[in-house]
Amino acid sequence: MPTNSIPLPTAPPMPDYKAMPKILCGRGGSVQALYIHIPFCTCKCDYCDFYSLAGHADQYGRYLDALERQMRLETEVFGPIAPETVFIGGGTPTLLPPDDLQRLMAAIHQFCPQTRLTEFTVESNPNTFDTARAAILADAGVNRISFGAQSFQPAELNALQRDHDPHSVGRAMQIARAAGINNLNIDLIYAIPGQTLGSLDENLDAALALAPEHLSCYGLMYEPNTPMTARLRRGQIDPVSEELELQMMELVSRRLRSAGFDRYEISNWAKPGRACRHNLHYWNAGDHLAWGVSASGHHSGVRWKYVSSLHRYCDALESGRLPMVELEQLSPARRQAEAAVLQLRLAGGIDPRAFQEQPGAANADKFSEVIQKYRLSGLLTSRPGGAIALTDAGVAVSDTIFGDVFAALDGD
Repeated sequence: MPTNSIPLPTAPPMPDYKAMPKILCGRGGSVQALYIHIPFCTCKCDYCDFYSLAGHADQYGRYLDALERQMRLETEVFGPIAPETVFIGGGTPTLLPPDDLQRLMAAIHQFCPQTRLTEFTVESNPNTFDTARAAILADAGVNRISFGAQSFQPAELNALQRDHDPHSVGRAMQIARAAGINNLNIDLIYAIPGQTLGSLDENLDAALALAPEHLSCYGLMYEPNTPMTARLRRGQIDPVSEELELQMMELVSRRLRSAGFDRYEISNWAKPGRACRHNLHYWNAGDHLAWGVSASGHHSGVRWKYVSSLHRYCDALESGRLPMVELEQLSPARRQAEAAVLQLRLAGGIDPRAFQEQPGAANADKFSEVIQKYRLSGLLTSRPGGAIALTDAGVAVSDTIFGDVFAALDGD
C-alpha cells in the first residue's frame, strides 16, 4: 500500500436477527401496519432524502430475492402477520416491470395474509403507471394509489428534478380508476424556488380538477446531504421567503377547505372517510414492521432500521442475516414523548391526561406548563372531550411546539 493512501473504514458488523429482543418474538399477530421499500427510480430528485437509486435495473431480481428472504426471516421472529394496512413506497415501486411487480405481489400474499387488510397503498410516479401495472395491483388487492405529482408547472418540476409530464398525472389517475382503484392521493410540494402564489393556485386548480380523494401538501424541505441543499449553500438557489411560504400554507388551507377536504394532519387533507389509515398508525405510534433496504420498524418499544445500501442489504440476506444497523430499546419516557409529538400532528390532537396520569410519567408538571403556555398564546386549543390540538397559527410554528413538548416529557 502506498504510504500516502488512507484505508477505507470497515462497515460496522450487523447484529444477527436472532439477537432481536425476546419481547418481539411471536408478536406478529399484533402488527398493525407493514411498510415495504422499493428503492429504484428513473432519476434521483434533488430534494429527496429517501434511500433511492436511479437506474440499477440489473439489480431488480437480486433485490426481490433478498426481499423475499427478509420476509421469511422476519416472520420467523414475529410469527404470522396479518396487518391492517400495507404501504409500498420508494423510490418508485411502479418502475418495476410487470413480471417483477407480479412477483412482489405474490410474495406479499405468501408472507402477509390479507385477512385483516383494510388499506393497501402503492406509491407511483405517474409516468410509470400503465394499464398492465394497474391490473396487477388491483388483482393483488391494492385499493389506494399515491401519485407523486409535486407540481403541474414544467418549470417547477424542473427545479425539483422531476422527470414526468404534468399531463401524466391525469392519465395515470384515469387508468387507476378504470382498474377499480378508486382511492387516489396526489402529492404536491409548495415553496419551490421560483414558485408564486399564482402558480401554486394553478397547481391546486389542476389537482382538484382530477377529483382526488386525498391530497398531501408539503412545504419544500432542504434536507441535509441532498443536492438541492448543497446548491442552496453555494448560493445557486433563491429560496422562497418565510413570509411567502406562510402565505402559501394559508392558500392551501383555504382552497382545500373550500373544496370539501379536511386537514386531519399537518400536511394531509382528505375527503370524509378517506384519511390514510396506514399513516394514522404511524402518527398514533402504532406497531409496524418494515421490509426492504433502509426501512425502519417499531414494535413494543423497540425500534430498528435496515442498512441503507443495496449491496450490503442483499449480501446480508444472501448469508441468512437480517441487515439491521440500528436496534434500540426505547425508555418509557422516550416512547411517551415521541407519541405525544406524533399525535399532536393530528387534527384530533392529544389527550393531556394520557401523558400526565400514567404511572411514572416523567415531568408531568413541566408538560402541563408547556401546554398551558401555548394555549394562552393561541397556538393550541381545546377540543371537545379535553383533547389539545394545534390551531392554524400553531401549525405554522409546530416544530417549536413539538420541541418543547418533547423536552417536557422525555426523561432521558
